[in-house]
Amino acid sequence: MESRKLDGQTLRGFLSENALSRRTFLKRSAVVGLAVPSVSALLAACGGDDEEPAEDDEAEDESTDPGADTEDEEEPAEDDEDADEGDDAEEGEEAAGEGQVGGTLEVALIGEPPTFDLHQTTATIVALICWHMYEPLFTWDGEFEVTEELAESLEVSDDGMLNTLTLRQGVMFHNGDEMTSADVVASIERWGEISGLGGNLMALVDNIEQVDDYTIEFNMSEPYGAFAVALARQNQGCAIYPQSVIESSDETSLAENIGTGPYQFVEHQPDQHIILERFEDYVGREEESSGYAGAKNQYLDQLRFVPVPDDASRVSGLQAGDYHYLESIASDNYETLEGDENAEVEVLPPDGWATFVMNTESGPMANQTLRQAVQAALDHEEILIGAWGEDFYRLDPSIMLQETVWHSTVGEDLYNINDPERAQELMEEAGYEGETIRIMTTEEYAEQFAYATIGEQQLTDAGFTIEVEVFDWSTLVERRNDPEAWDIFTTGISFRVDPIQLPPLQGCDWPGWWCSDEKVEWNAPLEQAPEFEDRFEAFEEIQQLFYEQVPMIKFGDTISITARSPMLQNFQSTPTQLQPAFWNIWLEE
Repeated sequence: MESRKLDGQTLRGFLSENALSRRTFLKRSAVVGLAVPSVSALLAACGGDDEEPAEDDEAEDESTDPGADTEDEEEPAEDDEDADEGDDAEEGEEAAGEGQVGGTLEVALIGEPPTFDLHQTTATIVALICWHMYEPLFTWDGEFEVTEELAESLEVSDDGMLNTLTLRQGVMFHNGDEMTSADVVASIERWGEISGLGGNLMALVDNIEQVDDYTIEFNMSEPYGAFAVALARQNQGCAIYPQSVIESSDETSLAENIGTGPYQFVEHQPDQHIILERFEDYVGREEESSGYAGAKNQYLDQLRFVPVPDDASRVSGLQAGDYHYLESIASDNYETLEGDENAEVEVLPPDGWATFVMNTESGPMANQTLRQAVQAALDHEEILIGAWGEDFYRLDPSIMLQETVWHSTVGEDLYNINDPERAQELMEEAGYEGETIRIMTTEEYAEQFAYATIGEQQLTDAGFTIEVEVFDWSTLVERRNDPEAWDIFTTGISFRVDPIQLPPLQGCDWPGWWCSDEKVEWNAPLEQAPEFEDRFEAFEEIQQLFYEQVPMIKFGDTISITARSPMLQNFQSTPTQLQPAFWNIWLEE
């Protein structure tokens, strides 16, 4: 059977020049765009700096993401002058001619993570921590191209019915075992039982054959054009765990937190800290670092994640030197931190969108007409201004951002309707009699609390009976899995490279449980079609359904700020619209 290998050359596509500069909203500067593709004509673009070529700081759901200014690197020492310093890397000495080895990075989180099992949740707080411990088969480089991580190569037969995955050899788990085909198959099968996207992929796998310790064949019942995309890094992505750990675990939790990543789990003291430390036997890739791809230099000794639920405490902790990086802060802190010598603050390109998620399975929101009434009642701009401020949002109907070639205005006539009279007509049509609608939110993300409180007032004015229930984020993430516990919940969907990564499009099991026949029908070509044009047609059909069936209400795109200590050096290796990675960076007084 003939096959084709999806190497870096094959994965490249064409450029799209529509990305917004990160400084547009505060400095009204010009824009520069850089677009990127991936497998099966996956095409995306990210914002670049308007003053310098966007090489490494290109720009992922449910919170804020990092900035990516390149710090000045130290000049390598002359060999003849430093030869007597010794060959061993001492504390404070340069490693690999670049960074300073040593130290503990202090990261202030918005609260406790609900789990350390990446298979379980799309929550960004989990990905922020756990992708340092675990690794996927594929990942994204600085131009949003899908590329190999634990995989060495992928070959796809011409008819798409056979995917042959070759693994890298010599990759070690934190428990001292080498990663083999058995671990990868066990991980994919478990992920397929838990994740909607994984389930969709596995539904088309007839059988999996472990050819040898480093080769796996996936025999398909139908072609699956987004095979590598599905197995690439993402929230609730397919992290690879040891088979022995999976055999000791169940579908709700991991027995041990063991992966192949550059940092390994050491300790979790609830409400105090999560500590990861350098994995000395880490076997990384040797390619040049780009985005999440390539070399992962372990300059830091430890990563310490500290739950700090109060926004003001995170800010003051950064100013006092207690923290080096803040997971999330409200945009109104920009002016406070901009002139502070103990902080570097940056405005990101649009990096996600704000939303109400509707419970389509039970309660009053299971009535589609009533969901349409809620959609009609809301003034999106008022919500966004209250939550983010004047310069930190963008009105746009697309569920894929303008910075991607997936952007579409389909359904815009149902976006930001802001018509309370129409809402009342739909309430009457739905037979609404004043039943209480529960909005579940959190104060740990200040903007989400604003969505709920401003939305409550608008919906009350339109004639709804609303009750806002406030929980810490970890509890909200757990409660949202119970269809009897809520009617609407607040969240944010972070930047996605491909629409199959959007949580509501990953099968029918993501909270809200959007599972109409039409959506399921169009999801198939979105995931399986080999050509971009066919996938894009399916995406637009799904977006139209999104506005007609109202599983969620998108308010608009959000523009975050990121804040970090000036001690944090070389913080440019991760695309700005995705989550930070704390390899390849170091601390410097």
